[in-house]
Amino acid sequence: MMKQFLLALAITALPLLATAQLDKVFLLGSDEQAYEQLVGNYSQSLLEATSGNITQAFEGWLDMQQAIDQYSVQQNYDLNGVKIWLHVFWAPDGAIDKLGFLLRPDSRFVETAELRALLAGFVQDYRLPVKSGRTFNHYTGATFPTIAQPRG
Repeated sequence: MMKQFLLALAITALPLLATAQLDKVFLLGSDEQAYEQLVGNYSQSLLEATSGNITQAFEGWLDMQQAIDQYSVQQNYDLNGVKIWLHVFWAPDGAIDKLGFLLRPDSRFVETAELRALLAGFVQDYRLPVKSGRTFNHYTGATFPTIAQPRG
């Protein structure tokens, strides 16, 4: 009976352990099982979090991308020419819980460890200007410097 209980407990805890395996900022493709679990736990999209308001979703994303630009300048890190895939996982209050990234093949070369350190510093204090009743995510490419401007 005790063995069955411990086995059931271990199976129940596996998804939680898988999510915990990923660092706050991680390289996409580094742990597919943990990544899939994370995606399942953050199933609502950024667009759904804005109740389908595409302008609000776009401007929220643009705010974050411009904030990354500004943070890189403050840290004296040159992001110009860097192109990356980003998958961001937010708490309901807009705080970043996890951020996955991968350099795109057409990007200017930068050291992955340096980019990870920059993004790890960025996620500490940034809050997306979108709030939701539950966790949400967004996956897309980003190119630096950010050229798009929010609507006036």
